[in-house]
Amino acid sequence: MRVGLATCSVWPSLDDDGKLLTAELAELGVEVDACVWDDPSVDWDAYDLVVIRNTWDYWDKHDDYLAWTRRVPRLANPAAVVAWNTDKTYLKRLADAGIPTVPTTWVAPGEPFTAPDFAFVVKPSVSAGARDTAAYPAGDARAQAHVDDLHARGKTVMVQPYVDAVDTAGETSVLVFAGEVSHGARKSAVLSVGAGEAALGSWEMGPRQPSDEEVALASRVVEVAQSWGDDLLYARVDILPGPVVVELEVTEPSLFLTLAPGSAARCARAVRAWTERASSTR
Repeated sequence: MRVGLATCSVWPSLDDDGKLLTAELAELGVEVDACVWDDPSVDWDAYDLVVIRNTWDYWDKHDDYLAWTRRVPRLANPAAVVAWNTDKTYLKRLADAGIPTVPTTWVAPGEPFTAPDFAFVVKPSVSAGARDTAAYPAGDARAQAHVDDLHARGKTVMVQPYVDAVDTAGETSVLVFAGEVSHGARKSAVLSVGAGEAALGSWEMGPRQPSDEEVALASRVVEVAQSWGDDLLYARVDILPGPVVVELEVTEPSLFLTLAPGSAARCARAVRAWTERASSTR
């Protein structure tokens, strides 16, 4: 069996998680290549399964990225999943399904923005890694320039209350492989109210055992998302104190395999099972 792990030109050899996963898949008899997603020389049909991993440059070429996902014959997670997950308006669907999410106001280009009377976060609906994201004090007029800049680039803006409990508790990520909760991780606060836009990678990660409530919430989120039509090989549910869901990452999330012994092997087993299933349809 052959698996392609899709990455980008900035991470041609994958991150540390990808290297761990590659080693575990080799132990299971799976041949693995790291492949840059927009390299025209890659023959994607040569792989029994292509797994999206470090494609961390797609947000500035979103349409090209979605077109690429539709061309790959056996992709995990599937192209239809990537299409809805790379635009955070999916949070509306989760909320409509009864999932507790961070309350969000959506401001499309051309629509007026009014700074809320509470501390708030502004970010684009298509982004990753806290790009173009900042937190502001209540009523801060400086946010208008941020919103105007995002609108000028054709981006829909998300406005959310700042959950200040994250300053001490951090954010919990729950990792789910093939429907089974694997492990958790803790992310330190990414934003500081009034400090300007977050710097990419400015947070600290560490291991965390999710609470029973967080595990139940993550499992419910994955169940709801799969009811939209596609199974998920991997999912990362990011949860703020409450608990409330701030994001469901099922496109190219960091899996934090280095933080949880045994998690890379669990992930590899899930990938191998999906590869067997995909190869049977060739």
